[in-house]
Amino acid sequence: MFADTPQWLLVLVAVYLSIPLMVYFIIPYLCYGTKSTKKRVIIFVLGDVGHSPRVCYHALSFSKLGWQVELCGYVDDTLPKNISNDPNITVHHISNLNRKGGQTSVLFMAKKVILQILSIFKLLWELRGSNYILIQNPPSIPILPIAVFYRLTGCKLIIDWHNLAYSILQLKFKGNFYHPLVLISYMVEMIFSKLADYNLTVTEAMRKYLIQSFHLNPKRCAVLYDRPGSQFQPFPSDISRQETITTESFMKDYIHSDFDIEKGDKIIVTSTSFTPDEDIGILLGALKIYENSYVKFDSTLPRILCFITGKGPLKEKYMKQVKEYDWKRCQIEFVWLSAEDYPKLLQLCDYGVSLHTSSSGLDLPMKILDMFGSGLPVIALNYPVLDELVQHNVNGLKFVDRRELHESLIFAMKDADVYKNLKENIIQETQNRWQANWENTMRQLKLIH
Repeated sequence: MFADTPQWLLVLVAVYLSIPLMVYFIIPYLCYGTKSTKKRVIIFVLGDVGHSPRVCYHALSFSKLGWQVELCGYVDDTLPKNISNDPNITVHHISNLNRKGGQTSVLFMAKKVILQILSIFKLLWELRGSNYILIQNPPSIPILPIAVFYRLTGCKLIIDWHNLAYSILQLKFKGNFYHPLVLISYMVEMIFSKLADYNLTVTEAMRKYLIQSFHLNPKRCAVLYDRPGSQFQPFPSDISRQETITTESFMKDYIHSDFDIEKGDKIIVTSTSFTPDEDIGILLGALKIYENSYVKFDSTLPRILCFITGKGPLKEKYMKQVKEYDWKRCQIEFVWLSAEDYPKLLQLCDYGVSLHTSSSGLDLPMKILDMFGSGLPVIALNYPVLDELVQHNVNGLKFVDRRELHESLIFAMKDADVYKNLKENIIQETQNRWQANWENTMRQLKLIH
């Protein structure tokens, strides 16, 4: 019957008959396989979810508006309760590779990237049909190129710029921009960021850099300043802080019998990832000078209990330095706290210390916002963009080296007027919270209405 029919006509008929199959079954399966009736956003962080506060804030904000949130990242620690208990948020674990002895850095990085690629593709296949994908940058490799490719499913891409990935990598190679891995990272960020639908930055300086250097669309690029979450609150004025520190479960073991905040002793805290862009040696050096001042010049200097929270590659080095020194007036404790205990610690401190310098010079440390939310004045290592957050003698003190940090500590420990003035200004800062700021920025980009 079809023997005399031209072959091209048979092909045309076959294509015509396959159109309904493609439109109603194959394409929906490939692109919208698990599409929800709710608006859905995928949020990716190639880091520990529980210690990525900005990402968690994004998730909670989308959830508050009724979105279905797929939060993807490493689950190395206990999740914050407001994340795990939220019915609109589903957390997906990404496989991670831990470094083993004997592996070269390049080999380890290659294996880690391959494992991440496989894990990310598997997750995105399961979550196809989402409306948006929001990724935290850095890192940009391998998530940024994959997210751009994922746009083919109709999913719009939002990049949340915390810093520049290539500038962090540049630190590992002694500032050499022309190292092949640094150049690759730079090209990945510059090329693929142009294909994003929206860009969020943590500072105005970073926004200007991306527009001028990466030529991003100014109308699709907005500043979303970090703000403290609701869990960071000042310590209640009607409760005894001395009594609390001696009874709080995670803290009481660190309080010696001769330590008394009611007599002027102070508690300070810094949070760090123990990486080269946060030199804990500056703080330790300043505390050693403080010790020398106590021994040689001023025996009335208050005791200092210093908490250093976090973990990272240089932690053991600094722990060894602290252990080897004979401390008389300062007590230094390295701690790793849950997402619930960290806000409690900040509440009980007198000052926060920031040693963040920014590899790009364009980002701001989230830790300062957490400290502000907890009512803590901040003593911060200065760099140009920090002016967008910290004003000297208004909401904090600034320093440039260990000697200036030591001088700031002397003022902070002994001058009650300095603390009082800073504290009053900080209490005003605590009124400026994340949710309202987030909604205003999202409306500016027309992501929400």
